[in-house]
Amino acid sequence: MEELVGLILTAGELLLTCGAEMSRVEETIERMGSAAGFVQVESYATPTGLFVSLHDPAGRVYTRVKRIRGGQSNIAVIAEVNALSRAFSAGEISADQVRQALERLRQEGVPESLARQLIGGGGALAFAVMMGGTWLEGLVAGVVGTVVLMVVSRMERRFPRVIQAAVGAIVAAFLVATVGPYFQLNVNVTILGAVMVLAPGMVITTAIRDLLSGELVSGLSRSAEALVIAVAIATGVAVVLSLGGA
Repeated sequence: MEELVGLILTAGELLLTCGAEMSRVEETIERMGSAAGFVQVESYATPTGLFVSLHDPAGRVYTRVKRIRGGQSNIAVIAEVNALSRAFSAGEISADQVRQALERLRQEGVPESLARQLIGGGGALAFAVMMGGTWLEGLVAGVVGTVVLMVVSRMERRFPRVIQAAVGAIVAAFLVATVGPYFQLNVNVTILGAVMVLAPGMVITTAIRDLLSGELVSGLSRSAEALVIAVAIATGVAVVLSLGGA
């Protein structure tokens, strides 16, 4: 039973560190706990902590508390853990198979691939054009956005998201302000497109979902996190511009 408790706790921890909403985390724990043979499963999740209480048929109670520190948004891991929990609940895979898959996901983390960074750069290009920029300004925003993601990827798991956002914004503003005069760019639009790769979109979406489902603690805390990240991005850009970057 102890191994099953650890397995369920690991699944919940992975979901939390990858940015899943609280209702998904608690539902996954309850689903896996019932499939593992526990007669009563209680869980309470917050962005920084996980509390689980499992009752086995013999009347023993297993209570665990897990402190959650840091993490990076990763929809792919959330989807895979979600699929594993459903397969385990349906009896399609064993506990050992789930354990091996979860351990693999824990070790791999967020893939630092060039493809992911190039896709992010493509998003920056699209945002710059949507904001009224020319294709040249969009291209510069895309290149700068890719560079920003490369810089931020080196900071993951070492610095908080707020620091990552501020540094990324400084890099974006500095690069655009440096090349802007040579290509007659609209610096404001180009910077706006480039820093969109730093926007806390998943945090905002998860915060709204938590609030709508009645998870006030996590909803408000994630809303505050998104606000602080947005302020950090704006501050990073303002620092460069105030020093004569544009």
